[in-house]
Formats: sequence, structure tokens, C-alpha cells
Amino acid sequence: MQPQNPTIKTMERPVTVPEGAIYNEADKEWLFGETNENNQRIGRWDIWHIEGYHWVTIDYRDGTPPYPTQRFHPDGTVAQNGEWYGGDKYIGPLRLIKCDHPTPEYFPPNNGDNVWIAEFDYVDEFIYNAQRYFDREGNAVSSDGAPLPARPDNVPARAHFMRAPYAATNWVMGSVDTRIANYVGEYFEWDLAGNPVAQRLYSTSGRVLEDYRYESGTLSSSYLYDKEDPAKSESFFYYSGMASPVVKIHKLHRNKEKDVTNTYFNKTGQELYSIRREERSPIHKRRYFNGKLICEGHLSPDKGSLPERAVYYASGGSILIDLTNNGDSTGTWRLYDDSTGQTIQQFTVSEELDDHFQLTRWDVFIPSWGGYDVNTARTDWESAVILFNRHYNELNAKLKLHTLEVPVHLQKELDTIDWQTIDTYHSDGGAGLPTGINGMLSEDEAVANIAGNLLWAEIEQQGAVYTSTYKVAEILARMIPHYQHLPAVQLRLGKFLYIILGLNYIHEQADLYTEMIGVIAPLEPMLLQWAASDDADIASMAKYILVYTGKNATEQFLLNEWKNTGYNSTTRGYAIFLLTDFYVIRNQSDKLLTTYATALPTEADPFVRFVMAAQLVLLTRTTAQETWLTELLHALARHESLDEDFGNMAPFIGDFNNVHEYILVVLSNARPDMLEKEIESIIDTLPAMSPLNQVSYLQIIFAVLFDNETALDELTPIRKSTLLAAAAVVTKNPGFVNLMEVFKTYDLPYDAYTLRQLAEG
Repeated sequence: MQPQNPTIKTMERPVTVPEGAIYNEADKEWLFGETNENNQRIGRWDIWHIEGYHWVTIDYRDGTPPYPTQRFHPDGTVAQNGEWYGGDKYIGPLRLIKCDHPTPEYFPPNNGDNVWIAEFDYVDEFIYNAQRYFDREGNAVSSDGAPLPARPDNVPARAHFMRAPYAATNWVMGSVDTRIANYVGEYFEWDLAGNPVAQRLYSTSGRVLEDYRYESGTLSSSYLYDKEDPAKSESFFYYSGMASPVVKIHKLHRNKEKDVTNTYFNKTGQELYSIRREERSPIHKRRYFNGKLICEGHLSPDKGSLPERAVYYASGGSILIDLTNNGDSTGTWRLYDDSTGQTIQQFTVSEELDDHFQLTRWDVFIPSWGGYDVNTARTDWESAVILFNRHYNELNAKLKLHTLEVPVHLQKELDTIDWQTIDTYHSDGGAGLPTGINGMLSEDEAVANIAGNLLWAEIEQQGAVYTSTYKVAEILARMIPHYQHLPAVQLRLGKFLYIILGLNYIHEQADLYTEMIGVIAPLEPMLLQWAASDDADIASMAKYILVYTGKNATEQFLLNEWKNTGYNSTTRGYAIFLLTDFYVIRNQSDKLLTTYATALPTEADPFVRFVMAAQLVLLTRTTAQETWLTELLHALARHESLDEDFGNMAPFIGDFNNVHEYILVVLSNARPDMLEKEIESIIDTLPAMSPLNQVSYLQIIFAVLFDNETALDELTPIRKSTLLAAAAVVTKNPGFVNLMEVFKTYDLPYDAYTLRQLAEG
């Protein structure tokens, strides 16, 4: 018996469609099947596409759902399998299969080319709670087509494996509502080892209601969003390394982030203090400390203008500080005695001030919102008074700086330079430099600090130097002999020279550099006196300057310091670093080699032996003697006992954190073959290091093991171990840009799963 349907009409039947099939005009398809006495479809029904190919098979059985259903691609291969309940409803696994030829059938986008089959477990008409992917042969793969890793025991079977560029590679489990293309209900993530990474609860609309995040399997933060009020939420941040979660910071967000309260706790869970910011309107803002109003600002509708008024309150509620808008683009800040209300001191802000913008902020006298932590011991009331006085003193110091009399001996030097046209950081010339130089000679430390900042802003910028850098140094050097009666001023000028000589690019302008060194050189007798000071900082500073400017007396001084076994390891080791630069700068490396090579065999101090060996290897590199390399390997084995002295070798050690890292770099630059023997002991400790240490060590290790383009084609056991360790590092720090750059340099993927695949060959 054939179904009667008003939408069915006569149409020329394609030869591929059997006799008896009826055309359905509404759906542009041919139908063939039986119905029962109630005109209900039963048994197998076949559907042909309007283009003539067999399109769908539905088994209605006795007319009761579910109905086993298959769809086909135009080439006859299966496109879909599932249990159909009518309409758009499928329950249970719905399998979608790709095709080698063009097809109108749907297949999920954004999957890898190797994904041939996608399977979804539907629990409702529009919701599935599991997804699986397979290759053409039916092997389970990840969502991007790569083979699946081993599933940890605690990861449920319905979780699928997901990889995303520059993100963690994790096992994921949750229910997806296809109507909103988002998760609903509970959601979970685990890393490759089975440690929890994230847990969330989504609303039926796909909005996150609860969000828990983990680091190394331990709860690190959680976020709770109000079900009724989307503008309200709470977040919790936890202490690391605790046996059970302990809240470190609790944040309460209300009124769309316009009202935020942060509460800080110690490791026992005791509340330390709370801060709150509140925006009552775009021009009325408040800050609170421990629930009490600390300050509020009534801003001008004209952005960038002075506030109409700003008030700070003492803990008892009386006015502590306020700002009066004078109506002429100036404002007056006043500090009051909170018990008597009397003005203690005041200052006026005008547009002529360098820090005008900062001092027109209504909240300038309390810490920035991100400036608090669990170690903050000062209350906001205390901070307000301290910061007010700091700005007050700085303003007075600036006024004093600009009214200082210029000494005759300085004016003579200043007159030799055209400060309007000299090369400085700012293109408008260095007209302010004479004021800064003069301020450096002041007995008032506050004035000198402001002067120093003024100078640095013009003569150095991110390591770059200018003509003014050299000329300022020369003038300051010439001023030092004039201030024997003010040792503090002399030391201040010496420190300034020390910092200038340590700039990375100070050697680049050879003529100017040579001239500057010539001006500093006559200071050698005084610098040698400083070098013998009991104050280690003064002594180190003077010795560093002498390396670049000293002569025979300096050489003898440094030799004596190195050879004097009565001095401690730090003093003798520092002397070796100094001597090395002293000889190299003067093209006397042969003298250095002879001196150190002769002394090393009889030296008893372990740290001094290490420093000498390191300098010898750095000077000779690939021709370094085995005994020197062996000495470094011995130092590597006992590096922890050398770290304290090593930390005192700045600035010669740059950014190195310890002896271990320093030796690895020395070996990688000289004899990588020696270093490769030592790498294995480092690899297992990589994942536990801090991210910055990981950057340092991976740079060294990759330079040794993966600098060759064919390194990945010749996977030695140690290279495999390194790839696996690197994968663990990536898993822990999926978005750390500094690490990404290291991997990029050596063409290694910043993806944990791919690294593991490479290691497996």
C-alpha cells in the first residue's frame, strides 16, 4: 500500500529509481516503501535524490522509533549512520563519514585531513555528550587527525583528545548543544598525564556559571558567575604548594566590573585586608580599604582636566588630604592633621610640572590597583601620607634643582658644548642637560636623584647611546676632583660613570668612546683608593671602571688581589674576571693565557679554579685544553657550593642565575661535545624549573642537540629524552611567548603532542 500525500506529483523518473517510487515535490526526492493500515510508514524505506542517486535508507520497522538510518554520498558510499526518532532527533551514536568525491553531505569542519569519521553520542535532540574521531582505516585519532596517546586510567571513555595551536593539549569531556554551538552542563579537561586542567559548569544557554582551573593537578583559581545577575561574579586564587586549596585572593565583581572588592588571605586562611574600587558614575569614583572609604574623586566631564574635587579620609572619617580645583587649570593639594584639621603642608599642581598628568589623578596618593599582594603591610591611610610627602619633597627638589647656582668650574665645561644641537634621545636637543649635570653636584640627595633621572632620560634609551652620553660622562669625570670635600658627591659621580661604562653599546662610537676613556683615566689614583675600600659595592664599582681606564698600577693591583690567598673567594674571583677584560681590551690575551694556565694547577680555592678555567676555555674555545674542560666539569658537579660567590660576579655574569647555567653556556660555545655528556642530568629537572630558567636551559640544550637541520632525522637517545622533556615543559606553560621563541629558533614545534610524536620517531 502506497502513502497518499498531496505534495507528491507526477514527474519523470530517473532510470536509477525503481518502478513504484513516488516523487515528493516538497523535499525534492523519490520515495519507496510501505505503510500500514493507519498510513504509517513501516519496514525499509529508500529515498533517491532528485539527481537520481540512492540517498537515504530508513528502517521504520513496526513504525516505532528509533529508526536505523543511513545516508549516502552521490558516489554510493555511506555518509551517515544513526538511530533516528523523526524530525531532527537522533539518540545514541551518530556517525558521519567523509567522501573522496564532491558531496552535499555535511562533515564537521576544522578537523585534520586524516580525520575520516566523526562520531557523536546524542542524549537529546540537539545535545551530544561525547565525540570521537577515526581515520580511514577506523583507527581512533585526535580531533586533528593525529594518533591518540594512551588514555590515563582516570580519564572517562567519553572524553576526546583535542589539540589546539598555542594552547594546552588535553583530554576534553562535556555536552554540546548544537543549537548554540557551545557546551552546556558539566565540562572537564585533563592533561596527558591525567591531571585535571579545568572543570566548568555551563548554563543551558552556554554561559559559564562555574570555572575551576588547575596547575600541575592542583586547584589554582576558580570563577563563579551569578545565575541571576550576569554583572556579578566571584573569583578565587589559591596558594600553590599547599596540601589542600587555600584562598590567597578573593575578588568580588559587581555592576559590570564597576564595583570590585579584593580580599587577601594568609596561608592559614586568615583575612589580611580588603580593598574596593567603585564607580558610582563616570565622574564619581571611590576607593575603600577594609570596608572604609579612603578616597573619592569628583572628576571633570572634560577628560584630562583637573578633577572638580578629590578627598582622602583618615581612618576615623576626618579629611586627611584634599584637592581644590582653582579654576585656572591649577589645583592645590593639602595634607591635614587628622586630629586638628590644620593644614600641615600643601603644593599646587600646574601644567608646567613634568608630572602634571600624574598629580591630577584623584587617586594618586594610594597604591595602584595591581600594587597590592599578601605581603602588603602598609594601610592605605599610611600610604596616602607617605606618597603625599614623597611628591611634596620631589616638587620642592625640582624647584631647588632649577634654582641651583652653577659653579664656575662646571660652567667652563658646559660652555664648550652646544646643548641645543647635541645628539640626545629627544629630537629637541639637550637643553635640559646642563641643569641635570649641575644637580648631580648637589649635596641634597633628593635633588641629585631628580637630576640623575633627567640625564638618563636624554642620554640612554633601551641600551642606545648618543653623543650626549659620552659628553655628560666626560664632564662628570672632570668634576670629581673638585669635590674632595664632598665624598658623597664624588661617589655619586663615580657610580654614574660605572653605569655608563656598563651600557651594551657604549663601545660602538669608537672615537667618542676613546675620548671619554681618556678623560676618566687621570682618576686612576682616586679609583685605586676606592678599589681598596672596605665597602664591597664601592670597591667593585671602582675596579670595574679601572678595567677600562686604568694602566700599569691597575694591572698590578688586580694581580695582587687575585694572588693574595688571604682574600676571600669572591674578591679573588672578581679580580680574575677584571683581569680578563683588562688584558682582552688591551689585546694582551696571550699574556692572560700564560698567566692563568701556569697558575691553575697549583690553585687550591675551588671557586678561583673554576673562574680561571672558564676564562681559559672562553679565550681558546675549540682548542681548549682537556684539563681546563675537566675542571669545568668538576665545577659543574659541585655547582651549588659555588653559587654564592658566583652571584657576586656581576656585571660580568650578565643574566646568568647560577654557575650551572654559566658553565653550560661556556661549554656550548667552546666544546659542545663535552656538554652533550652533561645534558642528560639536566633533562629530567626541566619541567620543575621556573619558566625563565627553562628558557635559559632550553636555549643551551637546543643549541647543542638541534642546531643541525638533520637533527630530527638522527634521533639519538638523548635527543628523544630532550623532546619528551620539552613536551612536558610545553604542557605546563602552553602560552609562554619567551619559550615559544626558543622552540621557533630551532624549528621545533611548540606543541606537546607533536613533540612526543617526534620522540617516538
